[in-house]
Amino acid sequence: MAEEKNPFMNPKTLIEGDFFKEAGLDGLPQEEKEKIMTKLIESVRNRVLIRIDDLIKPEDKEEFNKVLDSGKDEEINKFLEAKKINVAQLVVEESLLEKAELLNALAQLKK
Repeated sequence: MAEEKNPFMNPKTLIEGDFFKEAGLDGLPQEEKEKIMTKLIESVRNRVLIRIDDLIKPEDKEEFNKVLDSGKDEEINKFLEAKKINVAQLVVEESLLEKAELLNALAQLKK
């Protein structure tokens, strides 16, 4: 999926904010922060795809896979809208969950 202009569709915007500061990683070089952020975004996208898969009815999964394989964002969005799947909401939820889980894991490691 192409990076969206809507900030609510951009996991980077939702995670990055104060993540590095809260994680105690604000001193990392920018290059390292970008590597971490790339992995976090990939994780969020995978989580969103899993959630979408869970929400799609079994009889619609084959059609969705074909649309997804097409790689055409417009077709994917039309399919998801028709199935009443709010991708923006899923991105927000999964981005915030990812951030919370990582910060919690880091806090546990520091104990």
